[in-house]
Amino acid sequence: MTDAAARPPFEPLNDLERLLMAAASGGAEERAAFQAAVPDHPLWAVRAPGEVADDVLRLRSVAQPGGPAATALFTAAERASAVMGEAADPVAFPGRDLLEAIRANPAVLNPGHGYGVRWSPDAMASLIGRPNPLPADRYPTEVARPADTPPGLVEALTREFSAAPAVKAVWLALARWRDGEQGFLLDIRADGDAAVPVLMERALKDLTLDARLDVVVGSPAEAPGVGLEIVAPR
Repeated sequence: MTDAAARPPFEPLNDLERLLMAAASGGAEERAAFQAAVPDHPLWAVRAPGEVADDVLRLRSVAQPGGPAATALFTAAERASAVMGEAADPVAFPGRDLLEAIRANPAVLNPGHGYGVRWSPDAMASLIGRPNPLPADRYPTEVARPADTPPGLVEALTREFSAAPAVKAVWLALARWRDGEQGFLLDIRADGDAAVPVLMERALKDLTLDARLDVVVGSPAEAPGVGLEIVAPR
């Protein structure tokens, strides 16, 4: 939660937003009250475009500095429409159910608004009182060469990672996780401190990414990756 003095006007639309505002300016008691209310309050999200299986939930995400894209959540439908556009068609979900469904990835509550929260996977697990999946369940169970990629993604990744001497190879793969979610895996081979979070921030800052993008970094001595060759081994 950021400094209230820097926020634009934000008039609460429901009880959860009133608790959010109190938590931002209050102490531990106010923060605990907000956190306790989140699972029992509706949260809004916007479905990502494209065809998916009926049992797969794909939601719009936002880029976040130095890390993977975060699922965009909102405290009211109006907050979602203001950021995602009037045609976005936000959907309300029970808070606990939605957090349970997305908790393997980071999330941002109310991106683009004055009052919001960034939640790590562990923070969401704490909110709903459930342990996170084991690391083995977070790694893709299937990877393949993608036929299509989000507009501008390959070009941006190539530009940033090719210019970093410590980066020795990069592949972008289509990925499917154990829970059925699909997205992309960026598989990087690097020496020492390659400043991967900084490179990712630069690559994604001007893109709209509506798919999961996970990043793994390994040693150049490891076996070659799978997918599109963003940086050829060097």
